Amino acid sequence: MPHPLPDPAQPAGLLDGRADDEGWSSAAALVATTSGTRRAFADGPGAARGTTGAETLFDLASVTKAFVALTAATLVDDGLLDLDAPAREMLDVPATSTGATARHLLTHTAGLRATAFAWRTTSDPDAVLADALGPPEAPPGARHTYSCLSFITLGRALEELAGEGLDRMVARRVGAPLGAAGLRWSPVDVVDAGGVAPTEPGTPTGRVHDELAAATARPVGNAGLFGTLDDLARLAALIAHRGAAGGRQVVSEASWRALVEPDDVARRAGAPWGQALGLRRGDPGFMVSGDQVGHSGFTGTSFVADLATGATAVLLTNRVHGGRASTVEARRRALAALAAKEGR
Repeated sequence: MPHPLPDPAQPAGLLDGRADDEGWSSAAALVATTSGTRRAFADGPGAARGTTGAETLFDLASVTKAFVALTAATLVDDGLLDLDAPAREMLDVPATSTGATARHLLTHTAGLRATAFAWRTTSDPDAVLADALGPPEAPPGARHTYSCLSFITLGRALEELAGEGLDRMVARRVGAPLGAAGLRWSPVDVVDAGGVAPTEPGTPTGRVHDELAAATARPVGNAGLFGTLDDLARLAALIAHRGAAGGRQVVSEASWRALVEPDDVARRAGAPWGQALGLRRGDPGFMVSGDQVGHSGFTGTSFVADLATGATAVLLTNRVHGGRASTVEARRRALAALAAKEGR
């Protein structure tokens, strides 16, 4: 049976039961409020008891985008990135050929496809990446389509701008200031049974589950980061604390606002939630109020920062271990509800 939360007076039902229905064999959860932080770890079906813990790395999937968005914000603060200049000034590829800006890429309004499938027909990483950087389907700003290709394009553009690989850039500009010591890019070495939570059967443990990211054979902006519960908790805390971590501003107040406030370009393009620069606000899929900001990942990961209460909630699972039909949405919302309630 999964382990209960440390405080039996407030069981919250976060990691007790339902592992079979939700598909995970490993799970970690955290709720941090002004009164303290509660953590829970659980081993579901197929996992040896006690293997999931504070050091377990989870495939963060699209939560990678949040770290990339924060990295972009630091480049804005340093005067290196102009959100509204044509992205082709950084990276001249078909994806940027119609005038998309970094703002369009960050808000999923660049007119790009949701994803790409060249990995199904070629094993050449360069060909896969070239297809991902292909031409848009719509003019910039005309529509909102949640797009992995937008963040792959953004990641490559930031590399060209900064003259630095995305993995090193994220580690230096975001990971180190946060103290997120567990962050790793795929592939991750598996040293012991509890070191890395396995994802879907057939995907080697430690390799990114996202087929497109894996096929590029390099760090890209849509997926590929692995991290621990504490790593993601630190990210959520930065959002809750107005861009500050460890007594310093990691991003400026202006950049923090851009990360948490719905962007007008995305609103005009028809975004179904409050689409900020890389992050979502008030997404009912895993949030319970319009004051909550965060991101989720396909493998069963998510974080929420509640701007009204200052509380944060994190869920890490490998829900695809039980198949892609498995879902953790109810558990995500339960955590978000605790962040909304207990922070008051």
